[in-house]
This record gives sequence, C-alpha cells and structure tokens, in this order.
Amino acid sequence: MPSTKARTSTIFRYSVFALACFSGAAFAQSLPTAAPACLTGAYRSPAGEIVTLTQRPGFPQTLLVTDFNGRSGVFEVAGDGVLNAAQDADNPARLAGRLTYAGCQATSLDLQFSGADAQRWSRLPLRITRTRFMSGAVQLNGELIEPMAGGDKPPLFVLVHGSESSATVDASNHAFLMASQGVAAFLFDKRGTGGSGGVYTQDFVLLAGDAAAAVDEARRLGAGRIGRVGLAGFSQGGWVAPLAALKAQADFLVVGYGVIGTPIEQDQWQVDYQLRQLGYGEDVIGKARTLTALAGNVAASDFRRGMPQLLLAKDKYAGEPWLAKVDGQYSGALLRGEVERARSESPQVIWHYDSLAVLRQLAIPQLWVFAQDDSVAPSAPTIARLNALRGSGKDIAIAVFPQSDHGIRSFSVMPDGSRKYLAYAAGYDRLLADWMRQKPLSPEVQERMLAPTAR
Repeated sequence: MPSTKARTSTIFRYSVFALACFSGAAFAQSLPTAAPACLTGAYRSPAGEIVTLTQRPGFPQTLLVTDFNGRSGVFEVAGDGVLNAAQDADNPARLAGRLTYAGCQATSLDLQFSGADAQRWSRLPLRITRTRFMSGAVQLNGELIEPMAGGDKPPLFVLVHGSESSATVDASNHAFLMASQGVAAFLFDKRGTGGSGGVYTQDFVLLAGDAAAAVDEARRLGAGRIGRVGLAGFSQGGWVAPLAALKAQADFLVVGYGVIGTPIEQDQWQVDYQLRQLGYGEDVIGKARTLTALAGNVAASDFRRGMPQLLLAKDKYAGEPWLAKVDGQYSGALLRGEVERARSESPQVIWHYDSLAVLRQLAIPQLWVFAQDDSVAPSAPTIARLNALRGSGKDIAIAVFPQSDHGIRSFSVMPDGSRKYLAYAAGYDRLLADWMRQKPLSPEVQERMLAPTAR
C-alpha cells in the first residue's frame, strides 16, 4: 500500500505507540537492559512445538515470541536473564508468561506460558549468514537463514517489505517459522532503514531493483545448498515483488494481502469498504467516489495540485454524516487538509503503477493469500483480476482466510464497532511453508483455496 500506517476511525482502531526521546547521562543510566539479540531464532519444545524469538525495531528492551498457531506475545526484560510478558485479558491469543536464559552461549532456554509448566526449549540449528551487498550505488544489509536438516536442497524466498520504515533483519518471525519447516529465507533492511544505506522510499521500481539484487546475493551465498529461489512480498511488497521476480528470473512468487491495481484504485477500494462496513449504501459510495477520484488527482501530482477542486466538491456534501468517515490511504487526510502528512506517508509512490502488466509477463507459479475482511487492501477486486489471469493459463493459487484483516490477522469486533486484533490466522504460516516446499496442503488449508473457476 502507499502507506499502511495505522489510521484511526470509528471502525478501524490501531495501536499507536508514542516514544519520548531524552538525552543526558543520568537518563541513559536508567534505561532498562536491552533484550539480547543473540536469542533471536527458532526453538522447539520437548513435544515438538515451535516458537520464534525476534527483535522489535524501536523497542530494544523487548522480544516478540510467536508460534505456529499465529499467537504472539511481547516479552520485556525484567532482570538479568529474565523476560516477562503481561497477560492481555481481551486477547486470548496473546502469549504471556516468563522466559529465562543462561547467556548467549546456551543452546536452550526456559519458557513458562501462562497456565502451563515451564519447559526447556532447544534452539533449532540454523545457518545464519550476515552480508552486505550492493544495489546500484547503495549498500544494503542482509541476512541468509538456512535450515540445517539434511535432505533435498530447501527452497529459498527473499522477503520483500511492505511500507514499513523499520529494519527487517532479525525482526521477521515468519522467516524463522519458515526456516523451522525447511524453507530458507533471505532478509534485508530496506534502503534507508536499519543497517542499509540510501534514503527510504516507496518507489516500487527502485525497490524492485533492490529486491532483485537481494535475489542475486541469496543465490551467491547459498550456492550449492539451496534449491528454487522466489520472492515473497507482503502488503505494499505485493506491487514490488512481481517486478523483482521478473528482473531476477525467480522460480516462484508469493504475495500476501497485496493489490492488483493502481495505488489510486487501492485508496478508493479502501474508502468503499470502510463506508460499507459502517452501514452506508451504494448511494453514499457513489458520492464518496466523486471525492476519491479528485483526491486521486491530488495524489498523482505529488499532492501539489487539485486541492481547490477537492475542497469545493467536499463543500457540496457538508453536513452529511458519512463525510467525516472517509479515510482510505490519503483521501481522508486530504479532506481534513492534511496535505503534508499525506505526502510524507507515501514518498515517491508511482500512483498509476500498472501491476497487472507486470503479472501478465510472469510465467512462474504464484501463491496469493488474502484476508477476507481486509480493511486496508480489500481483496475482492484483486481476486477478480487474478481469476482472469488464471483463465489465460497462469499458474496461480489463491487462498482466502475468513474473519481476518490486513496481515492475515484474526480479530474480534468490540462493542463500539472497532476491531481487536488477536493473532495470525491459523494455518497461514504452514500454508506458506508447504506451498514453497511443494508439499500437499493440509485439509484445513485446502478449505481456504479458491478453485480456478471461483469468482
């Protein structure tokens, strides 16, 4: 998406974290101990369950613990060798408990989840190779994660970022979950983030060049050990990964909760969806589209032209209750006069980017995974276009997870209509791993797959 940053509305409430910045030696001495980066990885319980520990960019005192059931918890340093996670009474899927470890050289740690006894979890043997590589004149920071189990050469995917401006290396729970299932992953920090050089951007063509360079680096580092190499793009990465796959001659493509359409179309689809969820009918949707069309003209000019026409059209609907509910990627911000905010959230976006033209050129297997109730990138228009591509002979698998929102996150609806996000949908990570390994899909996952004739 141009930007999938959190937005607040009557229906769609996201968590907003405020960070206060201070300076001075006295304050520095009072900072909590940072969670050790050496714990990052995947761990197995005596019963064979898997959890991953990953870094949280911007939160150095915490680790994110995630399991294959989609549950996660934030564990914060409580003392030397101890991290605790608070219970969330409104989220039964939140992992809480206590983590203890005996130093970075240890090959295991103790985890005690709420309501269960403590268990010793063993670190999975993964080959992790740090690297720095070039994309044009920009040096990027990368990491290759490989399973060490014997057998066939594992497939490898290069992770293509969404619109986030945070580091990815050491922070992808999905990469470690995939590695625990025999799939190698190559991560890299997007330009201008983490340990990478350059300036942060959302220029899809430039980012596709970076991802293609990452494929080259992954092939170089894993030569002789890895098998098929593909790309997996999520959210905004769904625009970037197909072009990178074309550039790098990849073997497969995975897209999660992405869009086939222009970024301008995506804003309109999002506004349509949000208004329908609020109970408004097609008469209101039609009125709103006159505004999103004009807002799209403003976006396409890099937010420099067209505001007078948009505000004039807005005045026509002054006093109508739906007007204040218009949100989307940028339309709501523009209607509120927040032009600079809209521009800053979508730097260098190619607003009329033709993603469908790229997909028509791809002749590799593809997996597209959608949230049925995606409030950011509504799935129906993209699924319709994928079905048309399948009708032309493209090898495309489509999975849809019901009762899930952007990120394939399950949710419950609160009394005020807002969404409480719970966990990743059950079966999501196993679907990705099994499809990449070309293994038969479980019956549970097969229920999520759309037949080629589905419309």
